[in-house]
Amino acid sequence: MNEPTPPPPGALPPALPPRADPLPGFRPPPPAPPARKRKVWPWALLFGLPAFCCLGLGFSASLAGGGGHIPKAAVLKVHLKGSLTERAPKDDLAELLGKTPVTVHDIVSSLEKAKSDKRIKAVLVQLDGASFGWGKADELRDALVDFKSSGKPVYAFAEALDEKEYSVVAVADHLYLPPDSFFEFNGFTADVLHYPGLLEKLGVQVQYFRYGKYKSISGESMGRFALTEPVKEMIRDELDQQWQLFTQAIAKARKKSPDEVKALADGFGLKAEWALKNQLIDATLYWDEVETALRKELSLKADEKVPMVSVARYRHLSYDDAGAPKRKHKVALITSQGLIVAGKGGVDPFSGDESQGAQPIIEALRSAVKDDDIKAVVLRVDSPGGAGLGCDLVRREVEKLREKKPVVVSMSDYAASGGYWVSMDASAIVAQPGTLTGSIGIWSVIPNLKGTYEKLGLNHEVFTQGAHADAVIGARPMNEDEAKRFDDELKASYDRFVELAAKGRGKTHEALEVVAQGRTWLGVQAKENGLVDQLGGFAVARSLAAQKAKLPADAAVELVPYEKKRSLLQEALALDEEGGEDAPELTSAALRAAWNASGVAGLVAPAPGSVAAARALLGGERFFTLPPLRVDVH
Repeated sequence: MNEPTPPPPGALPPALPPRADPLPGFRPPPPAPPARKRKVWPWALLFGLPAFCCLGLGFSASLAGGGGHIPKAAVLKVHLKGSLTERAPKDDLAELLGKTPVTVHDIVSSLEKAKSDKRIKAVLVQLDGASFGWGKADELRDALVDFKSSGKPVYAFAEALDEKEYSVVAVADHLYLPPDSFFEFNGFTADVLHYPGLLEKLGVQVQYFRYGKYKSISGESMGRFALTEPVKEMIRDELDQQWQLFTQAIAKARKKSPDEVKALADGFGLKAEWALKNQLIDATLYWDEVETALRKELSLKADEKVPMVSVARYRHLSYDDAGAPKRKHKVALITSQGLIVAGKGGVDPFSGDESQGAQPIIEALRSAVKDDDIKAVVLRVDSPGGAGLGCDLVRREVEKLREKKPVVVSMSDYAASGGYWVSMDASAIVAQPGTLTGSIGIWSVIPNLKGTYEKLGLNHEVFTQGAHADAVIGARPMNEDEAKRFDDELKASYDRFVELAAKGRGKTHEALEVVAQGRTWLGVQAKENGLVDQLGGFAVARSLAAQKAKLPADAAVELVPYEKKRSLLQEALALDEEGGEDAPELTSAALRAAWNASGVAGLVAPAPGSVAAARALLGGERFFTLPPLRVDVH
């Protein structure tokens, strides 16, 4: 009798065939119970989620009702850390879990409320590696100056400061850094890295197309070995203008002349002691000494803890609860942040960058039109560009909205290229002096990767139907006719951009063309050129919106963050507003998680700038290219 061959080590034993004649007395085991989730899930839907929703709604209501208990003598703490956002998606689950980020508007409105709140005796700004542009810097500085008009002091503390951060807190009554800490005060610089030399070594050839002689720094870094003179002129001018704004702001805050500030910068300050010697800060203190100063401000005993209220908590307080006049009239605040694309937008699974989909903005604009409580709309734009279709869909919705209700654009750090496209049909445009806007122009890079494939030993076989089907897939260079056709289409898109901007701003095509040409302007320049109407931030935009809505001059108006809110049920089940699965977002998150978990990500970490280079070459929607290139995935 032959012995059966034993299975290899680690192998599962073979399944036994069912017996036709069970052994006497043998009782088979009971069948495995069905998976618990199949039985429990409906009960969870019927009982668990409603209870969860009630808990969440109760939690949200308690926050909205009064912001919790505010001590009789407290400090409002403004903690500036990481990247400052303009938009916090509204959903009950995130709010319940305390995951809703603090926005720039939260900070500004909290400072406005704190002016009237007798319980708030001072403000403390703590900078902790904050990241923001010059538009947000202007916004925050203006809000602190406005708060100081109440007669209450502003304290500020940081373990290190650069010029941009310093421009915000220079207005503080008491500005402290620890001894021997970093204080950068040596001027502004800009540098550009060009990729064509590297691409050439990799066998990549590029064809660069652009309309607008100043278009653009990013385009020329991808398409040229060196910047053209017009782009160099633009960079120098922007640096000069921003330097003038900076030195003027610091001179005003620290009671010096702009020339004195410039001379100090030439002195190359790098430490807190240097800043103190030159009266740019008020003292070098450790954190415990700052707390001691705050106790003195609040008349507290040495062993008492300083009562601090965070903006994350205080933002839920209503204006009337803070002692300010009740805001009876409402203006909707709708935000467009990031690169604007068609559809819902989402997160890139590999880089983690987030894009702003046109669809949520459009839904919010349409909802505001139907809402009788909303008298006008402020569209907050913080976008350096996007893809042509998505930008135009938002622009069209703004155009339709302004026929029924005023819509005022408030520009943040950027509202350039695609960011200006969505803004130009508003009833009015407001920008900060340091906002980067305009950039009315178009560029695109078409790669030829044939040489790269050959260097890597890749055999790229292409099959086509149609004489030009493979013109833009990177397998070969465009021929003369194809390049001309692509260039003509780009020129037509540029002309349309200029024409729409001229119509939106009430100018002729010829007059708008002079300030277009792909040139980026600072807000102060854009106002001089008629691209924006007023300088300022939320407060100016809100006032202008109320004026255009014909509200009484003394009306108290509240700017209300406004967008479609996802319910707890939708959030828990990952459903969209129509009840279908949120497939794009789920897929994106799953891909990113799988990529990070695979271990491959660590082996192929991109070189600095390579992600941007790859996106530009492969036609991604990071840059404002019209028409956007299409990538078919089979």
